[in-house]
Amino acid sequence: MEQRLSISEITPLTTEWTCKVQAVDKFRPRDSRDQRVHFQTIIVQDVNEEQICVILYGDDIRRCDNLFELFETYLISTAKVRNPQPYSLHISQFEWIVDRFTIVESIQNNNEKEVPLPPPSRLSMISFADVAQQPSGVEVDLLVVVENCGVMQYTADQSKRFQEAIVMDRMKKPLFFTIWEYLASNEGAELLRQVRQLQEYPIILAKRIGTTKYQGVTRFATRYNSTILINPLYVQATELQNWINENKQMLIEYTMKSSAESASSLNFVAVDDEILSVSAIATQTSTEALCAYNVKKHNSNWCNNKILCENMNYVISDV
Repeated sequence: MEQRLSISEITPLTTEWTCKVQAVDKFRPRDSRDQRVHFQTIIVQDVNEEQICVILYGDDIRRCDNLFELFETYLISTAKVRNPQPYSLHISQFEWIVDRFTIVESIQNNNEKEVPLPPPSRLSMISFADVAQQPSGVEVDLLVVVENCGVMQYTADQSKRFQEAIVMDRMKKPLFFTIWEYLASNEGAELLRQVRQLQEYPIILAKRIGTTKYQGVTRFATRYNSTILINPLYVQATELQNWINENKQMLIEYTMKSSAESASSLNFVAVDDEILSVSAIATQTSTEALCAYNVKKHNSNWCNNKILCENMNYVISDV
């Protein structure tokens, strides 16, 4: 007889089970690093917000094309349960394989017998204030406002495409966010449309992104397993939307200040502070270092650029 179980209760030895889940993340189909396996990963969670990866292979990816829509609720019955593979995301002890023998039923809002799961709230994020202390390469999740967005660019050798954005948290602290390759062409293009054409401030949940430092400046960047959800249906996103509505004028003014003459670059500017272009960051950092050196050498407040030393209105390490 079929059992209604939570994710943690289901093991490879469990038989005749059904679990009610909600899709909270969905990757595009991809190949494993050795190119031997073509697969797709969907992350689902149950009513307790326990999470597990659902894996689709080959023809099953196309067969389930209309299933596992983000934030929709499903009943999954008797999927294959196994240990995660080397190319999988290791977010739980096991993972589920959905194939043509698996029963997946979509739960609609008007279903009288089954009620869809409520909007999710499970997020593991760090504050912008803690970003600078993170070791380079550490992956984090962020729920932020996209304040400005640049057009598509390419690396010097034209081998990779990317897009620059400025994101902001509720503490009004902006940081650079580099979106690479597929995400730049898709989610990045939609963010550009919303910010530049619709003059809106979309909320994004960026998952498994990296922290990097360029010319001493901390920034975010997407990685191989990163995903970007635009205006996600999280409880926290609703709260952030209320913050956007309350600070709309500040956001509009910031967009104007941070928009450079060139559509491919952005000016970095602290809120209500001095504008700093991306190209000027390296020069500014070098000048500040020279100021500090001269102060130490002469044991005085003198330096080659005394006005800059005395009137510095921002700290590069906080960018």
